[in-house]
Amino acid sequence: MKLDRRWGFAIGVAVLAVVAFALSQFGVFGPSAEDCRPVKEMLEYNRSQGQQIAAKAGDSDGIPNVAEEGAYQVWADGLAERAQSVHDPDLATDATQLASLSGEFVSKFPVLRAQSQSRAPGAPAPPEAYEMAVLNTQITEAISKLSDACPT
Repeated sequence: MKLDRRWGFAIGVAVLAVVAFALSQFGVFGPSAEDCRPVKEMLEYNRSQGQQIAAKAGDSDGIPNVAEEGAYQVWADGLAERAQSVHDPDLATDATQLASLSGEFVSKFPVLRAQSQSRAPGAPAPPEAYEMAVLNTQITEAISKLSDACPT
């Protein structure tokens, strides 16, 4: 019994799809599920800490006070800790960059607070605020890159 040519083609496509899926799970076409596990944990931690920071900040507009800054420090320390669990070389580079950027961001709060206290009312934002905005953009890009590599 001979199969119709269309059935042969359909079976071939199905077999290729199954093989491609299996290979992707082992990291041939990108990070494996096991490689992505610590990245997903890092991204989930970032999301949950962001919610906690937002809750602590409440309705305050402006520079976080020293107590609120502590929540940011916990966030940065947690990202650094979780970045150490990422072992895939490409993912580890991005995870380490995210942790480094978050630490640098948090370290600028005291300088920003000092600059803000010494400026006149109505003066433009302190220079540190612009540097922190650039860091925030880089942090967002690093998170996006990790999210794209390991979608949830």
